[in-house]
Amino acid sequence: MKVNLQNIIKKISQEGNSASLLLCHKNIEEQLQVAEELSRKILKLKRGKSYKTCPDVFGIWPENIKGKTIKIEQIHEFIKKTQLKPYSRKFKIGVIISADKMTTEAQNALLKTLEEPPKNTFLILTSVSPTRLLPTIISRCQVIELAQKDRPLINKDKVRKIMSVNLIKRFEMMEEIVKQKNKTKVNEDVNDLIEILLTYFRKQLLKSHKDSKDIQNIFDIIELIETTRLAIDSNVNLRLALENLMINLPLREVDN
Repeated sequence: MKVNLQNIIKKISQEGNSASLLLCHKNIEEQLQVAEELSRKILKLKRGKSYKTCPDVFGIWPENIKGKTIKIEQIHEFIKKTQLKPYSRKFKIGVIISADKMTTEAQNALLKTLEEPPKNTFLILTSVSPTRLLPTIISRCQVIELAQKDRPLINKDKVRKIMSVNLIKRFEMMEEIVKQKNKTKVNEDVNDLIEILLTYFRKQLLKSHKDSKDIQNIFDIIELIETTRLAIDSNVNLRLALENLMINLPLREVDN
């Protein structure tokens, strides 16, 4: 994946000597790579050893996540480290990989720090999608959507078809996703499906502000989609989770 790190650094330099970034990419390995490259560029670190060994780099990486979520206690510890002065460099960098795994309480605890990072501090959060984080988190970060390598199997045209066909056809389309041999691709396509459905129904919600009954129906659908995502993240049977989602989604056309 080609990313113009100089352009990103130029962007964050507009914020002065501190900034909060949210890097979005569906692949965690790509998130890790860009977070590291960006940290090396900002701190001017040489190659040869892990950037995590630099005393001015701290964070929450995948190996630090216990269970399925990033707990509020971990965020409190992270915030304490933001208050320290840089040790050997002009700046210090705090990294949270898979920030979308923060609990709601953890996200709320981080808000003030994201809004006003301490002097000479850059905060780098990563996520598969900004929609997985609270809007208040997103509003306090410069969101950078990293370019994707491949055209996904799931796109708006595919979702339009899912929304308009009968249940048997829907099941066949879900089977097309889960039967892929590349498990990483399966996960990416499922994430695409969930994100596009959420985006569609959130737009529908905005259009239905005068009809309270329709609003409740759409809220119920959004809750169904979010519940499906949580179930998949909890390692329930993927095929069953998707089939349950398809059974309960209404038949309607996706807007252009």
